Order: sequence, then C-alpha cells, then structure tokens
Amino acid sequence: MSEKKKETWKFIIQTLLAILSAVATSLGITSCIAL
Repeated sequence: MSEKKKETWKFIIQTLLAILSAVATSLGITSCIAL
C-alpha cells in the first residue's frame, strides 16, 4: 500500500515538474520575443 502511494507521489511530482518546465520555457521564449 505505502509502496504504491510512494509511486503515485513520484508520478505527481514528475508531472508537476514537467508542467513547470514547460511553462518556464514558454515564458522564456515569450520574453525573448518581446525583448
């Protein structure tokens, strides 16, 4: 049970990191174009 929960949290954190880096990348590109 706890092992499965740990896997779930790992998946959630990886997904959040992927979303954050995608947002950061698009913001960075937008800033470069704006400047």
